[in-house]
Amino acid sequence: MPEQSTQDQTARLPRVSQRPTRNMGWVWLIPIVAALIGLSIVYHSWSKQGPRVLITFLSATGLEVGKTQLRYRDVVIGVVKDIRLTESREQVVVEAELNKDSAGMANESTQFWVVKPRIGFSGVSGLSTLMSGAYIETDTKHGALGNATKKQFVGLEDPPPITSDRPGSRFTLRSEDLGSLSVGVPVYMRRLQVGMVTSYKLEPAGQFVEIEVFVDAPYDRYVDGSTRFWNESGIDVTLSADGMQINTQSLVSLISGGVSFGSFGKPRDIDEIGRVFKLYDNRRTAEIEPQGLAVPIYMRFDQPTRGLKAGAMVDFNGVDIGVVNSVALDFDVTTSRFFTSVNATLYPERLGTVYREMNMARRSAAQLASSLALMTNRGLRAQLRTSNILTGQLYIVLEDFPKAPKIATVKAELPFKMPTVASDDLDKLQQQVASIVGKLDKIPFESIGNEVNEMIKQIKLLSITLDKSVVPKLATTLTQMELTIKNLNTLITPGSPMTASAEAMLEDLRRSLSSLRGVTDALQAQPDALLRGRQPKPYSRETLGAPLQ
Repeated sequence: MPEQSTQDQTARLPRVSQRPTRNMGWVWLIPIVAALIGLSIVYHSWSKQGPRVLITFLSATGLEVGKTQLRYRDVVIGVVKDIRLTESREQVVVEAELNKDSAGMANESTQFWVVKPRIGFSGVSGLSTLMSGAYIETDTKHGALGNATKKQFVGLEDPPPITSDRPGSRFTLRSEDLGSLSVGVPVYMRRLQVGMVTSYKLEPAGQFVEIEVFVDAPYDRYVDGSTRFWNESGIDVTLSADGMQINTQSLVSLISGGVSFGSFGKPRDIDEIGRVFKLYDNRRTAEIEPQGLAVPIYMRFDQPTRGLKAGAMVDFNGVDIGVVNSVALDFDVTTSRFFTSVNATLYPERLGTVYREMNMARRSAAQLASSLALMTNRGLRAQLRTSNILTGQLYIVLEDFPKAPKIATVKAELPFKMPTVASDDLDKLQQQVASIVGKLDKIPFESIGNEVNEMIKQIKLLSITLDKSVVPKLATTLTQMELTIKNLNTLITPGSPMTASAEAMLEDLRRSLSSLRGVTDALQAQPDALLRGRQPKPYSRETLGAPLQ
């Protein structure tokens, strides 16, 4: 019993036990992992961030923060982060963030402009922005892109006509004025569009305008030291010895202008002129400029030279070999007479194959002057000729005159003094014109005019007389004729008495003709019927066989 009670007491006593200790350190893994994820997101975002650039525009039309993209060749390279006004409130500053891999786009050669719908002579552009919205386009030069070297830019209000990746060459033209040229007008070669005008500016001294043109490859290789550019704006009308010539390019050049170029003379290295060309007013002006070796000459004319102007041609055997540079009136003190001094330039290279076959290309201007001296001793002279009778334009011709007076000494110096002879044709033409004018003066235009006026008065009186006397009688006659026609229509109307009588008469005539035809047939059958009378018909087999009636 005591042992049992001891066990019961032991069973009733509470038992004290210790729980196993739990490790709660893994709970901290959750914030640590979240922090790592957040850090990775921040690092990823930071690693993708590039430099921020500031672009200045006149307005922020179509631009939105966080939405407007920066693109290069339709690849997104950044996004607009902020738009604000400048301190002067005249412009807006667009803060854009570039992608890290596009950080090199922020360099000195980069240009920015807003792409939006535009319509111009060069075409229509930016239509895709009607659906997607405006964006900022970027352009930069070729080459390896390094780190950002520039952060502030001035945006272009209009897109550049030529992007940096377009193959070709740029050239500079100099002109006294811009004319009708503008950015985007075409550049032609043999009426084929090969480029366009990219920009223009006034030269710092203000003496001329510098126009930059871009010629696409491979056409740019045709531009060398002998190339000349001329203006193709509008219509070029030239009145010369060949008649009236009208030259123009395409319809675009008529509206907005254009520039053409071509090579004249022997090709030269373009480095000789430094890629800067003169812009001529038209093709003719470009053609008459010096080509190759130039030989200056001087001529004196003692006869009137009205109609001879600078730019007139100098002809030799039908070849336009030179051009007149200046025409001035001068005075000879020894003879106390006025004369005309003419300075011109000869370009022997225009002789073509003769120039090359005679080895003139190796001669200098002084040597060519010696050749002119020899030809002058043989009778070579300069003479004025009429190129256009209507306008009175003159030109100079170099021709041999064997009967011309000999010249004792001819100096082979520059400018070469070319002897001249009087133009008989010109004097004759002037005399003929004077004669025609004299004859026209003798015509009594005043009396002829008076007679014409008197004739006109007589015609007016005759017309008045006709209106008063003839016209009423003519109206009465026409009225009577109308009544006669109506009566005639009444007589020939179907059912009228005259028509019925005519029909009865025609019927009697038809019957008479029928009876006459019967008599004729009877006479043919019995010619003697007129003498013996009508005989009974002979019996025949058919008659005998016929039944009695």
